[in-house]
Amino acid sequence: MMFERDAMLVQRLEQFARGFRADFRRREQAEWAAVYLQGLLQTDGRKTIENLARFVNLPDSLRVEDVAQALQHFINQSPWDEQKIYQRYFGLLTERLGSGIFVLEELAFVKQGRHSVGVQRQYSTVLSRKANCQIAVALHYLSPAGFHPLAMRLYLPRRWLEDKPRLDAAGVPEAARTLTSKTMLALELLDMARAAGIPGNEVAPGSAWSRSDELSERVRERGLDWRDELPSHSVEILRRGREGLQHELGLEHFEGRSWRGFHHHACLVVLASALSSCLQNEEVECFRA
Repeated sequence: MMFERDAMLVQRLEQFARGFRADFRRREQAEWAAVYLQGLLQTDGRKTIENLARFVNLPDSLRVEDVAQALQHFINQSPWDEQKIYQRYFGLLTERLGSGIFVLEELAFVKQGRHSVGVQRQYSTVLSRKANCQIAVALHYLSPAGFHPLAMRLYLPRRWLEDKPRLDAAGVPEAARTLTSKTMLALELLDMARAAGIPGNEVAPGSAWSRSDELSERVRERGLDWRDELPSHSVEILRRGREGLQHELGLEHFEGRSWRGFHHHACLVVLASALSSCLQNEEVECFRA
């Protein structure tokens, strides 16, 4: 759902982003985060940075001649840590969530060329075929309150990890240059969310996750219950939430090539999803941090 451009929405987004001020290196980064969220929620059509720049209203403190260039820098080059943003977001969610189910998903982003981080011809469970694409692992949460995306992480195939010039060009950090399976990435996301206090004792695979005995065993080792599949009503809540992330909020529209840019964009799409649900329900506080 897209929201009309109005001063009240801009004010609420700025208030929300101020709650994350301590997690950004500089005040301006938190302000640009509010602008980017505004673009994701208000821009009709593809959420490219060029389109976002046409729809946003800047606060007086961020007056620039080229809005698109400033947004490009904020997403692709600005050195803020999305993991800190996720941690504060989790803290806000714990105050709102009842008991629910963690859901692990594979996401695929079809791409042309070979320079976008992680892209290559590879098999995707989502697409049920080989394609030139990026693959990410995502963790969601389904509760009586609905669908809540939690976090996501890009998967790097072996061929990428053996190509240091490409890793350098995409800005892949040293910590991410070790071959890690999708199962291990999923467990890392799950552990991060649980350590932050997200409630829930059940874990299930989304429809776009390959069957993995290792994953179910590792989940049970953590004292959690594994469900082989979701109930039909939960599956419906999951296709709508995923559709909202991918298309309505533009998760799949990102055109940058860097590791940092992909994960910055994904993090802000997650926040935009939470805000969208909050605004649609006309909640006054709307995740006051």
